[in-house]
Amino acid sequence: MSIPLSSPPSHPRPRGYVGGPGSRYWPSSDPTRRAGANVVLLPGRGESAEIFEHLAFRLALDGYQVTFLDHGRDSVLALGEAREPGLPFVLLGSDSGALRALVGAASPAVRPDALILVDLPLLHRAVAGEPPDQPIPRSLPDLPILLLHGEDDRVTPFPLVRMATRTARGARLASLPGGRGVLSGPGRRAAGAHILLFLENLRTRRPAPAPRSASPA
Repeated sequence: MSIPLSSPPSHPRPRGYVGGPGSRYWPSSDPTRRAGANVVLLPGRGESAEIFEHLAFRLALDGYQVTFLDHGRDSVLALGEAREPGLPFVLLGSDSGALRALVGAASPAVRPDALILVDLPLLHRAVAGEPPDQPIPRSLPDLPILLLHGEDDRVTPFPLVRMATRTARGARLASLPGGRGVLSGPGRRAAGAHILLFLENLRTRRPAPAPRSASPA
């Protein structure tokens, strides 16, 4: 099968999501098969869809559907609307977007199946310029969690992030070369590989949905 050299265009504001006008959607590249998971990208401070474009295209090629949910006034409401029945629901947050993912995971309206936290800030400090609209959890939830962090991060040093994972049974921390901004830094390809492996493991562990009953002739 030939692989296209350029990424397919994303679609603005899919299916009535209440995200901002900058929200984007990448469908799975294989319309004949059910998507492996529904991945929602949550940007951090100053991050736009372009930073996630390569990763989103790569995930779509591997059979995942991806939504970039721009900064909105009510993240919990937007995330709740992004769910699709029967699909594993994964939140991928970068920087302050990782905090948005944690806030969403604590809400019964969102209920993600897994989290991917990139460049996670310190949980006990507010993020400058972005006061959260919901309280930020002080610990990681009991979910499958992948944390990707730069080994030379000076904003949130790697050892502090490692300490935050000690009480989370389902958390796995991966060290990547460089500092902050691992999705656009020297470790971006390794970050993509870690994310794909995490999603594949999540998909194989999840029970297959029950087959639909045939409609009467």
